[in-house]
Amino acid sequence: MIVKSMGTNQPYLKAGNVWWLRLFLGVNVAVFLSIAIGHQLTGTSIEHFWQRLSAKDGLLALCFPLATLVLNGLLGDLGKARLVFWRWRNPLPGCRAFSVIMVADPRIDAARLRSRLSPLPSEPKEQNAAWYHLYKAHAGKQTIWEAHRTHLLTRDMAALAAVLAVSFSIGAFITAIGWKLATLYSVALVGQYVLVATSARNYGNRFVANVLAEESQA
Repeated sequence: MIVKSMGTNQPYLKAGNVWWLRLFLGVNVAVFLSIAIGHQLTGTSIEHFWQRLSAKDGLLALCFPLATLVLNGLLGDLGKARLVFWRWRNPLPGCRAFSVIMVADPRIDAARLRSRLSPLPSEPKEQNAAWYHLYKAHAGKQTIWEAHRTHLLTRDMAALAAVLAVSFSIGAFITAIGWKLATLYSVALVGQYVLVATSARNYGNRFVANVLAEESQA
């Protein structure tokens, strides 16, 4: 059910986002190595480790595709949705398509949707199923495709940011860099996760709203 809710083009969309995920992971690893090995957090130090990581003939650069694949697969779609929308039950944005998102977006002709889909579903899972049916009808449109791709990218980045916030914070505190720098770094990692998760949440809601807008104007 979770895979269906994100659409039939999900594997292709994810493949197009891999480069960005690798870049996101690479920058975070460079910063971590700058702190854990270089014991400093400066632009020069980060650039030094980034050059070592991105060297085409380097072992670490060769491992990045595998590392990205493994880390991105640690959490399933449901777990990623929970990290993005901060809801344990029914976290997918389609679960609030008609009760929240429809009435909040001025582009959507709510009255027209009510007449077409009367009665509108009220239960979260029913809302998601009804919204997904509409999505399939408009999945090929550029606005829908792009909104979906952007949401998947930021959602996966948020999941990576959550994993890195935990693992790299632990790594920072067990290395001899001092508790002040470790604390500052950990706060920055949490801030990064919150920032990316908020972005992914907004893009997810926008994705759902775009589908409803297309349907209401069809």
